[in-house]
Parts: sequence; structure tokens; C-alpha cells
Amino acid sequence: MNTTVAIFVIVAAVAIVVQMGILIALYVGMRQAASRMEGIAVRLEQQASPLLTTAGAILEDAQPKIAEITSNLAESSATVRAHVSQMADATGEIVERARLQAVRMDEFVGTTIGKIETASEILEAKVLSPVRRVQGIIAAVNAGLGILRSSRPKRKAARAGAEQDEEMFI
Repeated sequence: MNTTVAIFVIVAAVAIVVQMGILIALYVGMRQAASRMEGIAVRLEQQASPLLTTAGAILEDAQPKIAEITSNLAESSATVRAHVSQMADATGEIVERARLQAVRMDEFVGTTIGKIETASEILEAKVLSPVRRVQGIIAAVNAGLGILRSSRPKRKAARAGAEQDEEMFI
């Protein structure tokens, strides 16, 4: 058992020494990484410092301008809203007037068509009907005269034929 304990103590000592070597290697590696990171941080700070200073100056210079632009945009949007409201009112008024004019025009056209229909009925009843009657009377008189004329020439023709016969006879 003594040998077993001695072997165990030796193995434990070797394990502890190996662990200590690994820890020292990790410590050295971390120290090197930290020193590299510090170098990178210093370079980054050196390079970024002027950039940050310039950006700060630009922001300080732009802040009043941005405030003025924002103020102008607010005023412009208020003006646009007012004009749009006025345009909407004017458009509504124009549409209402156009609608009223359309109603008046419809009434005017309806009234005019009614008057034209009434005038054509009056014309039909008062003028065309008597004219048709007069035309009928004139047609009847013409027909009668035509019959009389057609019978007269036959009589004249018969007389003229008799005279010719007498002349031929002589």
C-alpha cells in the first residue's frame, strides 16, 4: 500500500506540475493578448479621437440648423394644411354651385321641352288641321274642275269632229 500511495502521490504531483505549467502558459498567453489589446485600443483611441472631435463639432454646428429646418418644416406643413383646407372649401363650393346649375339646367330643359310639346300640339290643332281641311276642299274642287275640263274637251272634240265632217261633206 505504501507503494500505491507513493505512486498516487507521484502521479498527483506530476498532475499538479502539468496543471501549473498549463496555467502558466494560459497566464502568459492572456498577458500577451491583453498587451496586444491595449496596443490596439491605444491606436484606435488615437485614430478615433480626431474623428470623434470632428463629429462633435459638426453636430454642434448642425444643431441650430437642424432646429431651424424642423421649425421651417412645421411652418410649411401648417401653411400647406391651411391651403389644402381652403382648396377643399373652394372645391366644395364649386361642386355645390355646379350641382345647383345642373338642377337649374335640368328644370330649364324640362320646361322648354314641355313648351315645345305644347306649341306643337297648338300648331297641330290650330294650323295644320284647318290647312288639311282646306287642302281637302281644294283637292275636291280640283277634282271637280278636272272632271269638268275633261268632259268639255270631249264636247269640243265632238263639235270639232262634226264640223270636220261637214267640211268634208261639202
